[in-house]
Amino acid sequence: MSGQEVDKEEPARRTAFVTGGTGLLGNNLVRELLGRDYQVRALVRSPEKAARLLPATEELRLVEGDMDDVAGFAAALEGAEIVFHTAAYFRDSLTGGKHWPALKRINVEGTKALLEAAHAAGVPRFLHVSSIGTLEDFAPGGCAVTETMQRDPAVTKNDYYRSKVLADREVEKALAKWPDFWAAFILPGFMHGPGDAGPTAAAQTILDFANGDLPGAVDAHFSYVDARDVAFACVQAGEGAARGDRFLVAGKRMHLREELQLLEKITGKKAPARRIPTRLVAVLAGLNEIWSRLSGKPALISWSIYRTIRDEGPHARFDSARAQHYLGVTFRPLEETLADTVAWLKQAGMMS
Repeated sequence: MSGQEVDKEEPARRTAFVTGGTGLLGNNLVRELLGRDYQVRALVRSPEKAARLLPATEELRLVEGDMDDVAGFAAALEGAEIVFHTAAYFRDSLTGGKHWPALKRINVEGTKALLEAAHAAGVPRFLHVSSIGTLEDFAPGGCAVTETMQRDPAVTKNDYYRSKVLADREVEKALAKWPDFWAAFILPGFMHGPGDAGPTAAAQTILDFANGDLPGAVDAHFSYVDARDVAFACVQAGEGAARGDRFLVAGKRMHLREELQLLEKITGKKAPARRIPTRLVAVLAGLNEIWSRLSGKPALISWSIYRTIRDEGPHARFDSARAQHYLGVTFRPLEETLADTVAWLKQAGMMS
């Protein structure tokens, strides 16, 4: 060879489109993708919020839009190699009252419209973020719930869960309709993590703890998972999962009381010792729903939250073995997740 150097072309960056770019999972997913040399287009409702949450880089393009109007941002799907669909209407459904029209419009009809727009734009891959709420509350014989144990939407009392089951059905219909279209599912547990600007119920629990607003701990278990671990699973599935595959990414099962004890250790503030009976939660939820309707303000404890505690609290046992085996997912200790979340909430000015 001559002494002249040969210019080597760098491989073209892959392009991903992420819905819900400022959500807890969405903003962590954007960071995960950027760290893997993707070019990212992030759907955001508020560019101002996105500027606070997301890194400023040429590899990230903000697309202002809403799942209520997929046609309004559909042109931005052109040229993307994969859509990561993390956006969902859920937070308001925990604050009391009836929310089915919005849940159906955004979670079900919005997902259908996004699938159609992605396919029309020639996007070959679609990673759908579902929920452990699409699965049965418990498995026979006390075994852990797996990806195969899907709820029947006809008998599901939780409207949010029903909307997510029906959204999953839209993805399944797309797979049956378009043989050239690839889609897979990630089913996260109860996500915590930095970047929770909403805040979600997870961060709100931390804020209520810090402010001394938690009167006690209800008898409930949750499957806690770090949003950063879910983001990792999403990209792994997007790159290597089989068509139509499902992966539970539920993390570790733990009693709420254990979370509060960890928060005591992290913040130095005393965890409430009182145990709140589930029956009392039902009474409080009923009173809160009435107060919410009369005042027009969100219920502090909604009927939806009570049902979740009643139906899932004694169980909430999920098997993430497939995601660990096939996607290489590992789960951070909850103490690390909570410490990072507390630090982020303080940095964001949401917690003193």
